Amino acid sequence: MGVVYRAYHSQLERTGAVKVMQAMSPDADSVARFQYEAKAIAKLRHPNIVDVYDFGEFEGTPYMIVEYVPGGSLSARMSRGQLDQATALKYLRGIAAGLDYAHQHGVVHRDVKPANVLLSDDDTPVLADFGLAKLLQGSSLKSMTGVTTGTPAYMAPEQVTGSKVGPASDRYSLATIGYEMLTGVIPFDGEALMELLYAQVHRYPVPPSARQPSLNRSVDAVVMRGLAKDPVERWDSCAAFVDALSSALRSSPAPALAPTMVMTPQIASTVPIATAAGAAAVAERAATETEPELATMATAYPSPPPGAAPRPHRRRSMIALIALGLILILAAGGAVAWSILNQPATLSVSPDTVVAGNTVVVTASNVPPNQVGEVQLWSTERIVPFRADGNGNVSITLDIPRYLEPGDHLVKVCWSGACHADQVLHVMAGLATPSPSPSPTQSPTPSGSPTASPPVVEVLSSSVKPGDSESVGGRYFPGTTVAIYFVQGASVVGLGTAPITSGRFLATVRIPSSAKAGAAAIRVCYTGGCAYATISVT
Repeated sequence: MGVVYRAYHSQLERTGAVKVMQAMSPDADSVARFQYEAKAIAKLRHPNIVDVYDFGEFEGTPYMIVEYVPGGSLSARMSRGQLDQATALKYLRGIAAGLDYAHQHGVVHRDVKPANVLLSDDDTPVLADFGLAKLLQGSSLKSMTGVTTGTPAYMAPEQVTGSKVGPASDRYSLATIGYEMLTGVIPFDGEALMELLYAQVHRYPVPPSARQPSLNRSVDAVVMRGLAKDPVERWDSCAAFVDALSSALRSSPAPALAPTMVMTPQIASTVPIATAAGAAAVAERAATETEPELATMATAYPSPPPGAAPRPHRRRSMIALIALGLILILAAGGAVAWSILNQPATLSVSPDTVVAGNTVVVTASNVPPNQVGEVQLWSTERIVPFRADGNGNVSITLDIPRYLEPGDHLVKVCWSGACHADQVLHVMAGLATPSPSPSPTQSPTPSGSPTASPPVVEVLSSSVKPGDSESVGGRYFPGTTVAIYFVQGASVVGLGTAPITSGRFLATVRIPSSAKAGAAAIRVCYTGGCAYATISVT
């Protein structure tokens, strides 16, 4: 978002932080929006929200002077190790109080994440960068439909799709932080950028108890409601979420079986026990009588006749042998059944070498019958849902994107929140296609090292409709800004700009309502030229 300086006001004898928002363009629309939003943020006064002392512009660059919080960020605290539940609840309760206060005053944070939570000297969580995500939403209200703001790992589905953002979006982010605090990982851990965005909209994470067995089902229910895709289904407030989570953590599931103590029935001390054989007979009879009958045992049984005592022993031995045999038979049958039902899933791709832009057939077996899952193409985002047949077999056709980089890529078969088999797919470069309507001033020129990877454009959905929102991302882009266009035939429509950070960018654009059914492309232009992602308008 810019550069932060620690500053000292000599007259007020107070330390503050100066945020210089270099990422914001100095056009009139952005400056007007900055002033409007900054005034709203500056009115917030809450122990869990960073105070805004002043704001303004210097040589066209907006800045804010805010409270200096010396304790570092919650992100740094969590990186040192997983928090205990009491500490996690303390932080979540403080963050929730600040968010609910802001929501009551009509302000939405839009970028709630551990890096934007600072810790004071007394370990109180304090929300920073309140509303700055909206201030940096785009370079112009007229030229940009909406750039995706926020951090993908903590973004609500409606933020990814460019839909209306409200307090429920902040509650989704808070539930994501709670998930991370309790399990040690974010809900969609290990996902690539475009795959993560797809997951935020279309998939549910595994329940917290699947990652941390000490958590119970009540915790799962609370957190998963906080991560509901529909904003209406989430908790009514941040405090309600934390209160429910606290109650769920205090409750513990009852043990499946209570501990049992086996006690020998008491025999009156005055009973004469004549012989050891008689004692054995008494013990055998006592084990078969009910409790009221035991109270009548006041005399010993007579000794059995010679040769009668060994018979119960032989009978018990025979019963034990028969029981042991049945146990072995059942165990052997169970092992066979387990081996049949738990065979590892197998995956094959045909052909295993393909030119980018073509298709392959993906087949899998030993999938649970009628299982719903996904076939995923890794190294770039491409996900195809499936439903296995009654025998656990899957067969689908997978389109290989034309822009996919040559090399080895993984195809995976996944269900129930995990991937169970993968296969390497060798992709060869496709034939180059002419750039649609290139500008004379945009001739490609070499940039950087000759071995640098070429820029790659990725889209969330390869099939769109006129007026749809589309997430566009890219890798290996030089410079600081890209311009995004919709290209169809001779028509070129500007969709806006997006900043580049560490060679990457992410934006949400809107497909023009004038788009026609058929092939089209998203063109992304940068300092050295343009790159494309093909899409289909339906």
